[in-house]
Amino acid sequence: MKLLFKKNWTIEGNKRYLRGDYRSAIKFYTKAILEDELDTEALLFRGISFHDLGNFQKAIEDFTLAIQLVPRFSEAYRNRALSYYSLNDSKKALSDYNTAAQLAGAS
Repeated sequence: MKLLFKKNWTIEGNKRYLRGDYRSAIKFYTKAILEDELDTEALLFRGISFHDLGNFQKAIEDFTLAIQLVPRFSEAYRNRALSYYSLNDSKKALSDYNTAAQLAGAS
Protein backbone atom coordinates (compact mmCIF):
# COMPACT_ATOMS: atom_id res chain seq x y z
CA MET A 1 0.00 0.00 0.00
CA LYS A 2 2.85 2.42 0.79
CA LEU A 3 4.25 1.95 -2.70
CA LEU A 4 0.97 3.16 -4.20
CA PHE A 5 0.97 6.28 -2.03
CA LYS A 6 4.62 7.00 -2.79
CA LYS A 7 4.01 6.78 -6.52
CA ASN A 8 1.03 9.06 -6.18
CA TRP A 9 3.16 11.65 -4.35
CA THR A 10 5.77 11.50 -7.10
CA ILE A 11 3.11 11.75 -9.82
CA GLU A 12 1.54 14.73 -8.06
CA GLY A 13 4.97 16.32 -7.80
CA ASN A 14 5.51 15.78 -11.52
CA LYS A 15 2.16 17.42 -12.32
CA ARG A 16 3.07 20.46 -10.21
CA TYR A 17 6.54 20.63 -11.74
CA LEU A 18 5.15 20.58 -15.28
CA ARG A 19 2.89 23.51 -14.37
CA GLY A 20 5.93 25.43 -13.13
CA ASP A 21 4.84 25.22 -9.49
CA TYR A 22 8.24 24.09 -8.22
CA ARG A 23 7.59 24.84 -4.54
CA SER A 24 4.50 22.66 -4.52
CA ALA A 25 6.33 19.96 -6.49
CA ILE A 26 9.05 19.92 -3.82
CA LYS A 27 6.41 19.30 -1.14
CA PHE A 28 5.07 16.27 -2.99
CA TYR A 29 8.53 14.87 -3.77
CA THR A 30 9.41 15.29 -0.10
CA LYS A 31 6.31 13.27 0.85
CA ALA A 32 7.43 10.53 -1.54
CA ILE A 33 10.92 10.52 0.00
CA LEU A 34 9.48 10.36 3.51
CA GLU A 35 7.48 7.31 2.42
CA ASP A 36 10.56 5.72 0.85
CA GLU A 37 13.98 7.23 1.49
CA LEU A 38 15.37 5.13 -1.38
CA ASP A 39 13.14 6.84 -3.95
CA THR A 40 15.82 8.10 -6.32
CA GLU A 41 13.25 9.36 -8.83
CA ALA A 42 11.73 11.70 -6.23
CA LEU A 43 15.23 12.79 -5.12
CA LEU A 44 16.18 13.55 -8.73
CA PHE A 45 13.05 15.56 -9.46
CA ARG A 46 13.14 17.38 -6.13
CA GLY A 47 16.73 18.33 -6.93
CA ILE A 48 15.69 19.58 -10.35
CA SER A 49 12.92 21.62 -8.71
CA PHE A 50 15.37 23.13 -6.23
CA HIS A 51 17.70 23.96 -9.12
CA ASP A 52 14.90 25.66 -11.05
CA LEU A 53 14.17 27.79 -7.97
CA GLY A 54 17.83 28.81 -7.81
CA ASN A 55 18.56 26.81 -4.66
CA PHE A 56 21.59 25.10 -6.15
CA GLN A 57 23.04 23.84 -2.87
CA LYS A 58 19.83 21.98 -1.96
CA ALA A 59 19.74 20.59 -5.49
CA ILE A 60 23.30 19.30 -5.13
CA GLU A 61 22.37 17.64 -1.84
CA ASP A 62 19.50 15.74 -3.49
CA PHE A 63 21.55 14.73 -6.52
CA THR A 64 24.36 13.56 -4.24
CA LEU A 65 21.94 11.43 -2.20
CA ALA A 66 20.59 9.88 -5.41
CA ILE A 67 24.15 9.12 -6.55
CA GLN A 68 24.97 7.53 -3.19
CA LEU A 69 21.96 5.26 -3.62
CA VAL A 70 22.64 4.50 -7.30
CA PRO A 71 26.32 5.18 -8.08
CA ARG A 72 25.78 4.83 -11.86
CA PHE A 73 22.86 7.32 -11.99
CA SER A 74 23.97 9.39 -14.99
CA GLU A 75 20.99 11.79 -14.81
CA ALA A 76 21.86 12.70 -11.23
CA TYR A 77 25.47 13.41 -12.24
CA ARG A 78 24.34 15.51 -15.20
CA ASN A 79 21.94 17.56 -13.11
CA ARG A 80 24.44 17.96 -10.30
CA ALA A 81 26.90 19.26 -12.90
CA LEU A 82 24.36 21.91 -13.90
CA SER A 83 24.00 23.00 -10.28
CA TYR A 84 27.76 23.14 -9.76
CA TYR A 85 28.05 25.18 -12.95
CA SER A 86 25.36 27.54 -11.67
CA LEU A 87 27.49 28.03 -8.55
CA ASN A 88 30.52 28.79 -10.79
CA ASP A 89 32.30 25.62 -9.65
CA SER A 90 33.52 24.62 -13.09
CA LYS A 91 35.94 21.96 -11.82
CA LYS A 92 33.19 19.94 -10.10
CA ALA A 93 30.77 20.62 -12.96
CA LEU A 94 33.22 19.29 -15.55
CA SER A 95 33.97 16.22 -13.42
CA ASP A 96 30.26 15.41 -13.11
CA TYR A 97 29.61 16.07 -16.81
CA ASN A 98 32.41 13.67 -17.72
CA THR A 99 31.10 11.02 -15.33
CA ALA A 100 27.56 11.43 -16.69
CA ALA A 101 28.82 11.07 -20.27
CA GLN A 102 30.83 7.96 -19.42
CA LEU A 103 27.89 6.37 -17.63
CA ALA A 104 25.45 7.24 -20.41
CA GLY A 105 27.81 5.77 -22.97
CA ALA A 106 28.22 2.59 -20.94
CA SER A 107 24.49 1.87 -20.71
